[in-house]
Amino acid sequence: MIFDSLKEFVVKKFLKSMFIDSKVQFITEEEKEKALSKVEDVTNLTDEQKKTYYKQYFEENVDNEINSEMERLKSGLPYTARVPDLLYDALICKDKLDKFNSTKGTEALKRSKMLKDIFKYTGENVFVEIPFYCSYGKNTSMGSDCFMNYDCIILDSVEVTIGEHCWFGPRCQLITASHPVDGKDRRGLHSEVAKPIRIGNDCFFGASSIVLPGVTIGDNVVVGAGSVVTKDVPSNTVVCGNPAKPIKQLEPFVKEDTKEEDTKENTNENKKE
Repeated sequence: MIFDSLKEFVVKKFLKSMFIDSKVQFITEEEKEKALSKVEDVTNLTDEQKKTYYKQYFEENVDNEINSEMERLKSGLPYTARVPDLLYDALICKDKLDKFNSTKGTEALKRSKMLKDIFKYTGENVFVEIPFYCSYGKNTSMGSDCFMNYDCIILDSVEVTIGEHCWFGPRCQLITASHPVDGKDRRGLHSEVAKPIRIGNDCFFGASSIVLPGVTIGDNVVVGAGSVVTKDVPSNTVVCGNPAKPIKQLEPFVKEDTKEEDTKENTNENKKE
């Protein structure tokens, strides 16, 4: 435990240093003014001396900078994925996935138990075939009786919520993260945007189907193989294509309640007696 805590401290310290360097690399004019506000004669400073002041400024305000980036992420604003805590969580997830994907093909029950340590929440009877990949794991929730076939991907930069009785064919992808269209913006620090994905109960996703950021899918939805879902899908709908479009309406799924029916039958029998 002490070794693990020490390792976490050292790794996060290194990642924090990387984060500060990235902030210096993409420093704004406003941040430059703040960093040099206490310098009496800025005109005599070399570029290297200025960088020293910039770095010192971010070192003094690093916790505020990290909190600011996390708020941008939660608010759906462009943010940097170089935040130390995010990088650390991603490394931890990769380590868990290495162990998950190295299990034997016959160890389905073992993998099912391992998912409880990878995902934020899993219900009962959740099975995911290998290989499987996700960004953080801790942002994904999956209800009971769900199944993911081979080679599926969940980029869960933010919340991915999957209901019960959902099936995913091979190579399905749930993608919460996106990037700016303009190339020069992709070179900047705030080059990623993430929006949550929500999926209801009793949904089926055909092989190689993709769900893009910010999409909400209702209950009893079927997504055709190879489809790209770019917009919300209402319950009881079949969608296909790229972009996916509705092609058929389904009858609402009504869960059978045998206990209630048995109670009614017993009540009627008692009345007859």
